[in-house]
Amino acid sequence: MPKVVREDIDNLNAVLTVTVDKASYEPKFIEELKNYKNKAQMKGFRKGKTPTSFIKKIYGKSILAEIVQNMLQEELGKFFQEDETNYLGQPIPNDNSEAVNFDPRDLSDYEFKFDVGFVPEFELIGMESIKSFEKYVVEIPDNMVDEEIDRIQKQKGERIDAEDTIIENDMISMTMKELDGDEIKEGGWESTFSILVSRIANEDLKKEILTKKKGDKVRVNPHDLEDADETHIRKYILNMTEDDTDVIVGDSFEAIINSVNRVVPSELNQEFFDGYLGAGKVSSEAEFREEVRKDVGAYHSGESDGLLFRAMRKDLIANNKEQLALPDEFLKKWLVASSEQNTPELVDRDYDRFSDNLRWSLISTKLTDQFEIKLEEADIRNHLAKKISSYMGGYFGGNEEMMNNMVDRLLQDREQLTKASEELVDERVFQSLKSNFAITDRSITLEDFKEVLEKVREEDAPPPVIQVEDEEE
Repeated sequence: MPKVVREDIDNLNAVLTVTVDKASYEPKFIEELKNYKNKAQMKGFRKGKTPTSFIKKIYGKSILAEIVQNMLQEELGKFFQEDETNYLGQPIPNDNSEAVNFDPRDLSDYEFKFDVGFVPEFELIGMESIKSFEKYVVEIPDNMVDEEIDRIQKQKGERIDAEDTIIENDMISMTMKELDGDEIKEGGWESTFSILVSRIANEDLKKEILTKKKGDKVRVNPHDLEDADETHIRKYILNMTEDDTDVIVGDSFEAIINSVNRVVPSELNQEFFDGYLGAGKVSSEAEFREEVRKDVGAYHSGESDGLLFRAMRKDLIANNKEQLALPDEFLKKWLVASSEQNTPELVDRDYDRFSDNLRWSLISTKLTDQFEIKLEEADIRNHLAKKISSYMGGYFGGNEEMMNNMVDRLLQDREQLTKASEELVDERVFQSLKSNFAITDRSITLEDFKEVLEKVREEDAPPPVIQVEDEEE
């Protein structure tokens, strides 16, 4: 029977010696030669009558190599299933391994040596509940609150068709017809489109349109409407398709204003407050402003949580770095072997980032056990549904069947499932850490907070990523 012997070099490294003995593989080798013989139809021989010696000469080496390699992988798989050691990466051939010569004429025992690395048992330190971390609380300026309230008023406002005036925030629909001099060109290009007046690029054209009303005409150069390249103008202003690539049009069009769509902002009154926040939640404009300020600040609060989690991670990695020593040389060799993109130079340069991420993964696993964090399928489904809603906005319109179908499709994608699970575990680890440590608020202006974020992004700017090939289960 094949066997695996582990020889520990130190508390981080070991060598596995796998012996695949002749007695184990020879019957399979002989059986496979017979199968080849029965199927082979070679020139000069009837089907199934090719001599075994000829089959062995032509196919023997590859057959033998495949059988031994399969037995080797099977034996390694059994070993790792039964061994409770926390191994890192995958076994890599030992530098002192001798090349194996699969000779079908001289069967013998085969020996393979592999380097492996593992993490020593460790007790997590740095979890003292008296430890304190700061969380930034961003001061939201009044102008941001004003802008958000203005946006909400317009969002909840009434849409009307304006007949007698045009203002900057109006959406106008126009039909353009190509001109030949001052007359409509026979067979010329025609296009109907809509545009927000405030987006009109040419200021003179914008001022002229602001003096017009529904039904009026204005002379237009399509390139004056938006500050965009030729491709954009042809596609979105002239409504040309790929079939119109060869169509050439002039710069002079007569445009008639078909409609003027205007949003009349909602008034700031109790009906509006109740409709947006819920009945009776606020009773004055001042209270409404503070609720809006909280909503605006919620996004930055999420960014602030990200900085807080980052500080906690860095602290725990630093506290546990000494006891979480890694088999660095083994891991570097494994990284180079695991992907053609991982050159020794790239691995050396980016290894510190990789090793700290690996340490955090080990710490996170320990925290998951310590905080008894467990995920159910319903948790992952809810997490994915929230992500879809944030990406798609109101696209599903409350249609649960459509949402469930999309979640089902994502759950069938192993990469998406793994990513969602990791995100959810991170969220729960973070919430548990927040409950474990003392958190103090630190007020900061939005401008200063943006500077802090920019500095952190520069520090965390990812180098070219060390590739780790996904191992099949």
